[in-house]
This record gives sequence, structure tokens and C-alpha cells, in this order.
Amino acid sequence: MKNSLTDRGRSRALGLTPIRNWDLWTVAPSAIAYFFVLEAAVAGAAIWLLANLAPVSTSDWLRFGALIAAITIHLTIVRRAEEARRNEASGPHIDLTSVWTFAAAVALPGGLAVVATIWMRILIQPIARRQPYRFVFGTASMLASTLLSWALVHLSGVSLAATGNVPTDLGLVLVLSLAAVLYWFVQVMTVAVAFKIVTPNSKVFDFLGSRVDNMLEMSTLGAGAMLGMLMTSHWVGPLLLVVPVILVNALLSRAAERRTHLERLLREQEQLHQRLAADAHTDYRTGLLNTNGLTEYAGRLAERCRLDGVPMTVLVIDLDHFKRINDTWGHPAGNAVLAEVGRILREKLRPGDVAGRDGGEEFVVALKDTPVAQGVTIAERIREAIGLLAVPTTDKHRNVVTLYGRETQPTEPDGDSLRAISASIGVAVIPDNGPDMATAQHSADAALYKAKENGRNQVRVAGLDIPPRLMPAPRQDDVTKPITSRSA
Repeated sequence: MKNSLTDRGRSRALGLTPIRNWDLWTVAPSAIAYFFVLEAAVAGAAIWLLANLAPVSTSDWLRFGALIAAITIHLTIVRRAEEARRNEASGPHIDLTSVWTFAAAVALPGGLAVVATIWMRILIQPIARRQPYRFVFGTASMLASTLLSWALVHLSGVSLAATGNVPTDLGLVLVLSLAAVLYWFVQVMTVAVAFKIVTPNSKVFDFLGSRVDNMLEMSTLGAGAMLGMLMTSHWVGPLLLVVPVILVNALLSRAAERRTHLERLLREQEQLHQRLAADAHTDYRTGLLNTNGLTEYAGRLAERCRLDGVPMTVLVIDLDHFKRINDTWGHPAGNAVLAEVGRILREKLRPGDVAGRDGGEEFVVALKDTPVAQGVTIAERIREAIGLLAVPTTDKHRNVVTLYGRETQPTEPDGDSLRAISASIGVAVIPDNGPDMATAQHSADAALYKAKENGRNQVRVAGLDIPPRLMPAPRQDDVTKPITSRSA
């Protein structure tokens, strides 16, 4: 049975999942009216059939009792597995209860078919655990399918027993096939109408289910038709079929578990692939892009800016006298400085800008939709932030030291000797300094060398002779005094 209202995907689309404690009034009023009209119509038809139930033969009572016993045994045994399968379902949930309800529509009087369907729904509720109004609407949908299928079979006048007349017997096959299609169609459309009322922009195919789902549903209805024909000749038919139905349910549960496990493995593999792809483009020391990532992403950004007709500014940043930091305090100190510079770049840049470490102590930044004046302002902001750094680290002897930027005023003794961090920055802009990232980066490199030649700790623009911002001249004692580290 295609139990659409117990489907998490469809219920979510209907706006039913967040509704609890009879919070029915949050649904669209037109949907509420539709629910009540459908339920009232089905209830009226069911009551009429029960009130006008003709004297039931002993054979009908035996068939009814055997069917009720089979439904009870089936849903009791598969309860835990079916509950887990429903919870794991992300699309339409197909169970096997159509075997019993469609067989009831074929072989039982209308009133007894109604009672059998309601009993099945009562047993389903502890498994599905749906809100009362959803349970009532789902029950009405299934009763509508059962009653219309019953009417088609019994009003057609075909004999359910073999007659030996080929056209008559083939006519029975046609009637049962049409009844099965009607059973499926009514269930789908009752939910589809509600779905369309709540979400007018939805498509019909959103709630039809996959081909595999519908193949399973039609196979279940086919088994129900055969069971109904078997019940007309012997009442024990449901008891004979209950064990195969339970085994098929177990196979479906096992298949669902394997599918869930496979989907989890695929998700984990995809996450691992994404992590590996990120690692392949990331410099682990600074958290910025590495050379490969910088080439790829900055190149894409440059092409996008070119197509949009906007400028892109390229900054090439180089830490001044970085080798001296490594030689004096050791590589852990140099690594700590690189990490802090990476943090500054992540904090100072805008979403959509690209920053990476292009080997050693050199960094490259690509600023989207940025003219040269704005790029110089951002470069100055980065240079000043680097010049104001205070980086706790250790020296070669594992003594704790704090390295400072060259624009800080250390308060601790010997602080001036630890003022070792500054950066020179070259600026170029696309398209003025070249049509692509590689050309602009080369121009920014040339401006960076100009900054180095003119005293470091400054920003220079490619092709322009702007006044450099020089770092303060060293004191005389700094020139003669060797750089040392201080123990904690």
C-alpha cells in the first residue's frame, strides 16, 4: 500500500511534519476543507454499507476471520522492522498491506471490507505514529480506494470462480486489473490534491514515487487480487499467504538496511573526497590556499571579473627579513608568524576574495571588483595589522618569547630586539597591469621588489611612483646589538 501520508518526504511538502498536538489550523483552510469533505464522504459511504449489510454467510465470516487473523499476525511480527523502514524512508513508503485490503475488496461484502481496512489501520498506527488528523485522513484515503475497488468488482457482475469460458475468465482479469489501477490511483490522487492545495507550485510527479516503488505496489495489488480469488474458493487463503508476506517484508527490511548502509558509506566517501580536495588546495600552516589552489581560484576570479567588466586588484605580500626570524629563533617561531599572518588575511579580506600562501613567506591576494585606490587601502590595512602583531612562540632552546611587529611599542625588557615582523606589499590591477592573473602577479612582484629596495615595510603600486611609507630607521644600538631571545 502506498501510504503517502506516512511518507516523510510528502508530509514535509504538505506542511504536515512540523504540526503536532492537533495543530491542524496551521494548514491552509482550503486543505482543511478538503480533508473534511473527503473524510465525510468516505464515512458516509462506510456507514451506509455497514447499515445495509445483507445477511452474511458462514463462508464470508470465515474469510473475514482468516483475513483479520492474517493482518494481525503480519503487522505484529513485522512491527519493529516496518517501523525502522518507515523512519529510514526519504521517499514514498510502500508496505505490503495492500495484499489484505485489496483482497478484502475482491472477496468480502462491502461492510466487512470496511471493517478489515479499519482494523488494519488501527494496527498500523502504533507503527506509523502519526497525528490523529493525519491518521484519520490516511484512513479515509485507503477506505476510498477499498470502497471504489469493491464497487467496481462487485457491480461488474463478473464471476470470481473459473467458468471455463475463456472470454468470461479473461474479463475477470481485466476487471481486477482495472480495480487495482483504480485502487492505486485513488490513493495517489487524494494526497495529490491536498499536496497541490498547500503547495500550488508543486508538480504532480513529486508524489508519484519511483518506478521501483510503483512496481512493488502493483505487485502487491496483484498478490491481493490472487488472494481474493483464492478466498472465494477456500477461506484459509489468508492464512496460507501470511508467512510469504512476512518473509517478503523481512527481505524488504534487509534491503532497506543495506541501502541505508550503502548511502551512509557513499556520504562518508563524498565527505572524505571533499576533505581531500580541500587539503589538496589548502596550506595547512596558514589555513589559506596553497600554490595550486591559488592558481585555480584566483584564475577563476580574474576570469569572472574580466567577463563582468570590473577590475581586480592583486596583492603580493612578502614578510621582511623572514629568514632572520628562522635563523635567530628557529623554525617554530617562523611557523607561528606565518600562521598569524594567515589569520590576519582571513579576517581582513571580504567574502569572495582569494588569499593564498605562494611558498615560503610570500602571500598572494586577489581582490574582486576592486580598483587600485581601494586595493591600496586594503593593502595598507594588512601591512599595518602585520606591523602590530605580537606572536607568542618559543626560540631554539624552547624558551618562551613574544615576537612583535615593527610598528609596536613593546613594554617588556629587550622588547626592541624582538621587533622583527613587517611586510612589504606590491599592488597591481587587472586589466591595467595585465589581462590575466599571471601577468598581474608578475607586475605586483615587480612593485614588491621596488618596496624592498626602498626600505621595506611599505606598499608600492606597479607602474606608479607613489611616496613609500618607510619603516622607522633603526637606532644605532640596534645596528650593533645582536638579536637575541629572552627566556620566560
